[in-house]
Amino acid sequence: MKQSLILFISAFLFAGVLQAQRTLQGTVQGKATGEPLAGAVVQVPGTNQATMTDAKGAFTISVGADVKTIRVSYVGYLTMQLTLGDQASLQIQLEPGIEMDNVVVVGSRNQTRTKTDSPVPVDIIPLGQVVNEVGQVDLNQILTFIAPSFQSARQAIADGTDHVDPAQLRGLGPDQVLVLVNGKRRHQSALVNVNGTVNRGTVGTDLNAIPANAIERIEILRDGAAAQYGSDAIAGVINIVLKQQTGLLIGNISAGQHMTSYDRDYVISAGKAPKVSVTDGQTIQAALNYGLKVGAKGFLNLTGEYTSRGETNRGGTYTGAVFPNVGTANRDDSIMAARGLNRNDFDMRIGNSRVKGGGVMYNFSYPLSGGWQLYAFGGINAKKGNAAGFYRYPSAVPAAVRTSVYAVYPNGFLPEINSDVRDISTSIGVRGKVGKWNADFSNTYGRNVFDFTVSNSVNYTQASVSNTWQREFDAGGLKFSQNTLNADLSRKFDVKQGLNVAFGAEYRMDQFGIRAGEETSYKNYNTAAGVAAGSQVFAGFLPSNEGNNNRSNISLYLDMEQDFTKKFMVAGALRFENYSDFGSTLNYKLATRYKISDNFTIRASTSTGFRAPSQQQKFYAKTNTLFVSTPAGLVPTESGTFTNESSPAQILGIPKLKQETSLSYTLGFTAKLMQRKLELSIDAYQIDINDRIVLTNNFSDGGDTVLRNQLRAANATTANFFTNAIDTRARGLEAVLSYNVKVGKQGQLKFTWAGTFIDNEVMKDAAGNPIIKASPVLIRTGQIRSYFNREDQSRIEVANPKNKTSLMVNYRSGKFSAMTRAVRFGEVTFLDPSLNPATPAAWPINTLTGVRETLDQTFNPHTIVDLTASYDIMKGVTLTVGGNNIFDVYQDRHNHSNNFSSGRFVYSRRVQQFGFNGAYYFMRVRFQL
Repeated sequence: MKQSLILFISAFLFAGVLQAQRTLQGTVQGKATGEPLAGAVVQVPGTNQATMTDAKGAFTISVGADVKTIRVSYVGYLTMQLTLGDQASLQIQLEPGIEMDNVVVVGSRNQTRTKTDSPVPVDIIPLGQVVNEVGQVDLNQILTFIAPSFQSARQAIADGTDHVDPAQLRGLGPDQVLVLVNGKRRHQSALVNVNGTVNRGTVGTDLNAIPANAIERIEILRDGAAAQYGSDAIAGVINIVLKQQTGLLIGNISAGQHMTSYDRDYVISAGKAPKVSVTDGQTIQAALNYGLKVGAKGFLNLTGEYTSRGETNRGGTYTGAVFPNVGTANRDDSIMAARGLNRNDFDMRIGNSRVKGGGVMYNFSYPLSGGWQLYAFGGINAKKGNAAGFYRYPSAVPAAVRTSVYAVYPNGFLPEINSDVRDISTSIGVRGKVGKWNADFSNTYGRNVFDFTVSNSVNYTQASVSNTWQREFDAGGLKFSQNTLNADLSRKFDVKQGLNVAFGAEYRMDQFGIRAGEETSYKNYNTAAGVAAGSQVFAGFLPSNEGNNNRSNISLYLDMEQDFTKKFMVAGALRFENYSDFGSTLNYKLATRYKISDNFTIRASTSTGFRAPSQQQKFYAKTNTLFVSTPAGLVPTESGTFTNESSPAQILGIPKLKQETSLSYTLGFTAKLMQRKLELSIDAYQIDINDRIVLTNNFSDGGDTVLRNQLRAANATTANFFTNAIDTRARGLEAVLSYNVKVGKQGQLKFTWAGTFIDNEVMKDAAGNPIIKASPVLIRTGQIRSYFNREDQSRIEVANPKNKTSLMVNYRSGKFSAMTRAVRFGEVTFLDPSLNPATPAAWPINTLTGVRETLDQTFNPHTIVDLTASYDIMKGVTLTVGGNNIFDVYQDRHNHSNNFSSGRFVYSRRVQQFGFNGAYYFMRVRFQL
């Protein structure tokens, strides 16, 4: 905080002299309808001076006497730049249309740089408008269906990952994309994705902790930007811009549910699965947004949001042995009949977790003397979730504890993981002029806490020594906090057509901590029993895992943009960072843009980047029950995740973690055609990442007595670690096409097509085998396949869609509007970790079909269609009805090795295209006062 105070005091000491001011007043209307546009932005170009219109479209703004122009913009309308005369009152009418030249915050520190002038690709998503047209209610799902380069699919039976959806950009990891809010770094989640899902071993940002209704727009920079913004910005940057509007109370209430039919049970004789109808996943969301003026020129915008999402289940009927020693399935069924049960009473939950929660977000600005501005923004979010693990059938309960366990759970039990997630963030700063330099000094703090409670469970070792044992456990939790101090200065010089120079410094502190669970959640009460210790499904964190770990880093950057002519510009950036735990790194970026004509531009960039190993990856330690794929089915394994610097890591020769480094290239063009009503952009890229961090698979003790004893002390039989294991290359092509046309006197029709085509691969040797940076110890003991196997390879290369395209059509005429959208998700593939493609005679027999099958599976592409219609039923009130996935499309049934375990997984977590919940129908009422 000392450094913060010094910077803030310095800012005020160097504040410029007050300039003469004049006041402008006016109204903003839509030209086609004459209706006032509430929330339109009125801004002085190249500055932070701006205001928004009220409910009547009126505005008041004070500007310097030397200001000659103002810019007026509104979502769905063309931006207008007005030359000011002596008039003090303005009546402004905006033309409907797609705005091609939005000023962007991300990707450039030139305060007048627009989207089409940018030398790198930037998508602008007007979320303040989109959120009212779609059925998705959380930010991850909204972006998945609107931005092809962005991908996030909900997970199932994945511990904490059921509650925080990992998200990707360009098919890279969640921790290889940087998230900003109002241009400031957003903290990551405390959760580490350690179970067998896509994005295993990564740490991301919980975007769903930001209420979608608080957001004005989202800017997605699809280019490496570590030289500009620091660690993590390898795939790109997502900048979330919060609402600023005042004088309006905007609210919405939506309700919906899944109404679907799916193939639940495979019938061998019929060769198909008869469909069953399901209604579940009831979702309710309520949100309010209100902005008020603070003084004559300041504002405070507040958003509150609450969401309740019901669970879904798309599992299949279990066809394996339920009770022990029954001999035949018929005998199994007779026991169930005698108890008044059937196989559906032993269902697992394969679907969305149950989540209830909400949050408040604020955005504040207040003018100070000397042209300075005080600003602050942030929020609080809390949610509670409930998800289930693998069903513990009576036949799977260890013999040593059956008598005790059967007394409470005679039919086995489905253990549940309950999450309690709290998120807080706040940023405060001042911006203004230091001489002729634009200055911005800020401090940003964020904290995420993730606590676990296990219910409907048992600690087998406790049950082995007592008939009185717990069924609910506090399993401990994770916490992560980040504090970032920034000083940024920029100035435009009259060199050629303009030279923009920016430089600054950043000081950041990260802290990751683990809270141990209560004793019964982890303790082994009977080492002689030979059964797993700790609460079933999720054992508690050990006291030896507990503690806080800190890291700090300081960075300096220089960013320059030179417009040599009106057509040609070059940009460059350098950034130096020094970390307290692994040393220094220096990265660069070069970018250029050339306007062949006013309507055609080519652009290119190259940059180096890096990602520091997260504190979570360095210090996460825990024992988990993992169900590992084998030819015999899924086998429960007590796997300990140990820190990279632990004694087990040293015994196995696991090297210490270091940063990932990258080299990226982008080449593309933009075109404005058909009288600038159509915009097209195409960009190709390549990103090489060296020393990519992965979470290894499970190593045995290899006969080492010391290692065996250390594993036992952690209640584990195997060990895994985070390590720099591989090099990867990502190549892709991204395209966006937008077209806007008038229909009749009031109608407006807008088409948007976008696509991304991805080819990510692990670097391989001449024989086509992945190059794995394994330790000599693992090579010598024959455990290299546990370091990085085929399933790990598939998570990087093919477990996410290799291509995704979308076509969205928006129509509005008078009080009626409609949206239809078709999103095609490309094929995905599961690669079994143990398969030898050269020996099909050794492939296992599929218990569902009775034939030997490959353990791999490729899933066909599918198209999801959404449809909504809205009508202004009265002034300020809009009713929207619609459906997501209206044709009730599912991904292919999972027949791979991870689904051979007696038909439980109709849809599993190993690969994801678009989720597995089927059609969803909703209604929303929106009001504006």
